[in-house]
Amino acid sequence: MFQIERQEKLLQHINRHKKAEIQELSRLYGVSKVTIRRDIDELAAKGLILKTHGGALSLKTNLSFEIPFDAKSETNVDAKRRIGQWAAGLVESGDIIILDSGSTTLEIARHLPPSAITVLTNDLKIAMELARKKPIQLIVAGGSLKESVYTLTGSRTVEFFRSVHANKTFLGCDAVDLSFGVSNRTLEEVAVKQAMLAAADEIIMVTDASKLHSKVFCRLCDIKAIGKLVIDRIDEPARASFEQAGVDVIVVP
Repeated sequence: MFQIERQEKLLQHINRHKKAEIQELSRLYGVSKVTIRRDIDELAAKGLILKTHGGALSLKTNLSFEIPFDAKSETNVDAKRRIGQWAAGLVESGDIIILDSGSTTLEIARHLPPSAITVLTNDLKIAMELARKKPIQLIVAGGSLKESVYTLTGSRTVEFFRSVHANKTFLGCDAVDLSFGVSNRTLEEVAVKQAMLAAADEIIMVTDASKLHSKVFCRLCDIKAIGKLVIDRIDEPARASFEQAGVDVIVVP
């Protein structure tokens, strides 16, 4: 069996069963675990699956399944790093910014230079990253911890973001569709993200191209709510649709 044929079958199997383990796939297709790991790495790099410790998760069938941070952080790593570095350059001295939770917004935090800005977030990974970057002023929202993604949610989190005003909100997303808009896998995070949107003068969405042309469980907002989109690549029809909606599309080099 050729590599491309095997990878197609792997993708079909993972999507059909929602998840699969390397040992199981190795036995099923009669190849070594090293070969299966390489296949999973390539499929994950293309944004087709999520790589996990010892296996993979489907992106197509788990519309309301919260993907653990450790799995998300292993997907499209280079694209997220480039997006984060570019987006960090949009922050100006004196800004008050909101960093949404997620692996791409964490890359923004990693690339922020120590400067006189204020950062508001509900992401504990981001908070830990920025805690040692003086003179950045860090403010962490209260709320209930979602352990697998290190995120604070709930009514206290919503109330916090409703009570503040920021220059910029950097928004992550689970999926974005030109008709359905931006969507999220879990309902409890939508109210928090909507409060973040309402709190800022400018909305900057950061996402890698694997999230385009897809929908998950909960609609967050229309694409018209976004001021800027920072992305690693985008097809021309999608770019034209975003720009027609008033979104400034930035494709990182």
